[in-house]
Amino acid sequence: MPIRGNTHRMERKRRTVFVCIGTPRIVGDSLGPLVGDKLKERNVNAFVYGTGRRPITALNLHGYRKMLDTYHRGDTIVAIDATMGSTEDVGKLKIAEGGLRPAGAFRKNAGRLGDVGIMAIVGERDGDMLLQLKTADPAFIGKLADDVMNLLISVGY
Repeated sequence: MPIRGNTHRMERKRRTVFVCIGTPRIVGDSLGPLVGDKLKERNVNAFVYGTGRRPITALNLHGYRKMLDTYHRGDTIVAIDATMGSTEDVGKLKIAEGGLRPAGAFRKNAGRLGDVGIMAIVGERDGDMLLQLKTADPAFIGKLADDVMNLLISVGY
């Protein structure tokens, strides 16, 4: 008896994709590439985009969005970025369903990216945000990158 319909259709398992946003050229914005490098060093079972050697910035974000739409449709995308926040939140991590808005602190309206967003608050939303990013303490940004990694390790990465 022939099999009718599509009863044996195999579905592709959702893969995890880390998109680590930022540039190593600006200390306070280097969190994403630092985390990307750490994920690569751990040899995680996931795709990792955005490292010190190949950063994802406002200049190439559009191209990465197109690539994600083409090659990672249906996968779980975890976007990681530094952000600015209130004084009492500096040094904290925030997790958001529905991803995050890259360059949101500078109102670049890049749209949301990812299914989950992990944001490390590296400075205060008030004042000269670019100056804060440029003069951030590298040890503080490194500690926040370690905090992100500890969070990811705690959930299985």
